[in-house]
Amino acid sequence: MILLMGTMGFHAFFGLSLMTGTSLLLPEWFGAMGRTWGDSPLVDQQVGGAIAWGIGELPTLILSALVVRSWIRSDERDSKRSDRQAVRDHDAELEGYNAMLEKLEKRRPTTR
Repeated sequence: MILLMGTMGFHAFFGLSLMTGTSLLLPEWFGAMGRTWGDSPLVDQQVGGAIAWGIGELPTLILSALVVRSWIRSDERDSKRSDRQAVRDHDAELEGYNAMLEKLEKRRPTTR
């Protein structure tokens, strides 16, 4: 999940920096192309930034939502499994934990 959030941050930073840029990344190259048709190289760069942001951000956002949904379902399955086990063995795990805490309390020196 952290990796997905980091990827989203990178795509947002990269796309927004291209979209809001006021100069070309490599003006010697794109300025020397001599292209007379279509938008200016700066507008092309800004559109490219928007495309990079959209293509990178939307699928990652969808994937993040799917991962969260899968994570929640897995947690619910584990919780139900644990509850069924507690019903079958009459809370043996809880009783064992309480017994351990009771032993620890008895070993603790009293300071009163």
